[in-house]
Amino acid sequence: MGHLEEIEEIGNIEEHYEVLGMTGDGGQGDLYLAHELRTGRRVAVKTQKARTVGTSSAHRSAGGHLLDEGNRMLKLTGIDEIPEIFASGTYRNRRCLVMEYIDGPQLRDSWAEAKPVRDPETVASVIGQLCEILQKVHDRKLVHGDLKPENVLVEPDGRLRLIDMGHAVVEGEKTEWDLGTFGYSAPEQWEPNTHGLTGRADIFSLGCILLEMTVMSLPYGGMEERVTRHHLVLPPERLETIPAEFRDLALHMVRWEAAERPADMREVFERIRGHLPEPGSRRRPSKRLRPDTTEYWRARPPRP
Repeated sequence: MGHLEEIEEIGNIEEHYEVLGMTGDGGQGDLYLAHELRTGRRVAVKTQKARTVGTSSAHRSAGGHLLDEGNRMLKLTGIDEIPEIFASGTYRNRRCLVMEYIDGPQLRDSWAEAKPVRDPETVASVIGQLCEILQKVHDRKLVHGDLKPENVLVEPDGRLRLIDMGHAVVEGEKTEWDLGTFGYSAPEQWEPNTHGLTGRADIFSLGCILLEMTVMSLPYGGMEERVTRHHLVLPPERLETIPAEFRDLALHMVRWEAAERPADMREVFERIRGHLPEPGSRRRPSKRLRPDTTEYWRARPPRP
C-alpha cells in the first residue's frame, strides 16, 4: 500500500458517522466509538479535549497538534499494526480524527491475571512483536515517543497493535518540549533536545515494559522524581527476580545514555528470538495473557 498524501477532510463527522459513546480519555484527547452511516463499519474517533479554560488560540493550537498526529500516522500507512486513518473533521466544535477501530484490551489489562509474567515464551511473544512493529516505525524515520502498556492493544488472536502517535517525532529533529510519560520515557525525552531523538528512546521504553511485566517495577524508581544516572536501576532484591533469560537484555535496554543501549530493535529481537514459541507448537502450562500473545507466533509459518 502506498503512502497517502493528505487526510480527507469531511467537516462535521456526524453527517457521516453516528457516535456511540466515549471509550477512553487522556491528557491530549478523548476517544469515541462510532459507526459509519453508509457501511455500518465501526471506527474510532479521537478528538481534542473540550475547551473549558484557556484562550481560543490555545484551543485551535491543540486542534492543530491533533492533525499533526494524523499526518504522522499517514507516514506509517501500510504498517498493518498501526491503525489506519480515514478522515479528519470536527465533532461538537472539536477537531477530530477518524481511524480504524481496534477490538481488544490494553496490554496492561491483558496481563492482569498473569502478573508477574515469568514464562519466557510469553515475555518474548510480547517483546518480539513490539520489536517488529517499532522497527517498521523507525525505518520510516519516526520515533514513537510514548511507548507504554496503555498504548498497546491486544487483538483476540494475540496480535499487538500500536496506537497513539501524539508524541511521535521525526528521528534527529529538534524537540521543543518534554515528550512521553514519566516512568517509561527515556532521560533524553525529559526536556527539549536540540539533537532530537533516535529509536533508542523507544528501546528504553520497551525495556521499561519488559521490567514491568516480569518484576512489576519500573527502572530508576519509576522516575517519579528527577533522578540522575547514578540512581539505582532497581533495588538489588528486585534485580534478582528478573528472569535470567532477560536480565542482561533488560538492563542493557534501560541504560541511561542512549548510545549505551542496543543499536536498534533488530538487535533486541535477535536476543529474544530463541525464546519465541515455535509455529505449530502447543501452549506450555503457565499463566497466560488474555488474549494470549503466544498464539500470534504459534500461528505464523516457520521462520527461516
